[in-house]
Parts: sequence; structure tokens; C-alpha cells
Amino acid sequence: MKILISFFTFLTVLLCSHSSHAHALWIESSSYGTLNQSHEVKVYYGEFATNERDQVDKWYSDVKDFSLMLHAPGQEPVKLQLTNQGDHFSGSFQPTAAGTYFLSIVKAPKDLGGKTKYEFSSLVPVIVGKSATLDYKNVKSPLQIELLGAANAKKGQRIQAKITSFGKAVPQAKVSVFSTTGWGKEFVADEHGILTFDAIWAGPYVLEASTFAETAGEHEGKAYASTWQGSTTFITVK
Repeated sequence: MKILISFFTFLTVLLCSHSSHAHALWIESSSYGTLNQSHEVKVYYGEFATNERDQVDKWYSDVKDFSLMLHAPGQEPVKLQLTNQGDHFSGSFQPTAAGTYFLSIVKAPKDLGGKTKYEFSSLVPVIVGKSATLDYKNVKSPLQIELLGAANAKKGQRIQAKITSFGKAVPQAKVSVFSTTGWGKEFVADEHGILTFDAIWAGPYVLEASTFAETAGEHEGKAYASTWQGSTTFITVK
């Protein structure tokens, strides 16, 4: 009996310590913007595939205190002003030049999950102008998903993405792909950090890459024994 109770306690602690990274933080925005017109942005925390969007006051730790950065072509990143809408944050920006804009978040919550340090991030491109192409060379996050080719994917099309860390490929990264239909599937990137999947359904998708490492350190005055990173991107299939 003592063995069974101890094992049950171990499982409970294990599940509780990892419950926060079962959720994801993601940015929703149209992949294409129009010059000199307001472009809307939304940020959610929850489970995309099951349409679970947590109320902001229920977000894990201090995740709600993130900064949403706008990377405009040829300019330094600037922080966008956001409004709490209850189950998400909303904001906007106005493109004033053609090119590829990026919206990014990198947030490490102050609280650990057991002995694990978490880091949530999201990166979404917005293309403005007919000649603009996806170019991630000026955006380098601890973990990010880079769409390869056009961002205007169509139903039935094969989509490729590359998982990188500060500009370098992350081989064999685990990547989950979710559709609003409720479909989800986990993939493993190849040795070059590249993931390939077929867009079976039309509509929005969220891709989430994650890594886990037994790396010790200190965060917010607390010692941790491992790190977990989760990074998302958003794409709409026509």
C-alpha cells in the first residue's frame, strides 16, 4: 500500500509540475497587411486545437506581462500597446513601408514548474507589398518557427517550416501542428530542423515547437534543474 501511495503521489506531482506547458502562447494575425492601413493583432494563451482560450487573469504565473514586439523592415523593434479583452490581448499597427514585418514574444514566467524553467515564445510574419518575401535573417529568438516559402498556403498544399535557435537549425525538434477542426499531430523535424506537413483542411493553424533539456541554472532567484521552451507560429490556409 505504501508503494502504491508513493507512486500515485509521484505521478500527481509530475503532472502538476508540467501542466502549465501543456498550454501555449500564440499570436493571431493575418499573414498579409496593407500599406498605411491598421493591421490587427491578438494574443492568446490556452489550447488552440480545442478552442480553449484562457481568461487573462487565469494565465500561468506572470505570462500576461509579456511584451509584443514589432519588427518593421529596416527599423529597431518597438513594443506594441495592447488592450486586455478578457480572454486575449489585442492591438494593432500601421505598415508604412513595403516589406516583411514580424510580431514576436519571448516570455519566461517568473515561477518555475517544479524544478523546470519555462519559456513561451511566438513569432508571426506579416507581408506588406507584392514583392515582399519571407526573410527571417534579422529576427533571431531562443526558439522560433520559420515558414519556408509563401505564407499564403492553400488547402492540400505541402507546407514546410524550419525550427531555429538564434539563427541555427534545431535538428529533430518536436513540432505539433494544430487545426481549428480539432485535428492535431506531432512531428519530428529532420536533421536540418525542417518540418513538412500537408494542409488537409482550410482555416487557421498553429504550429508549436518544443524543446526540453536537463540544464541547471537560476531564474528569478530560484534554482532550476531543467528547461522547457515552447514556440508557436500562426498561419491561415485558404
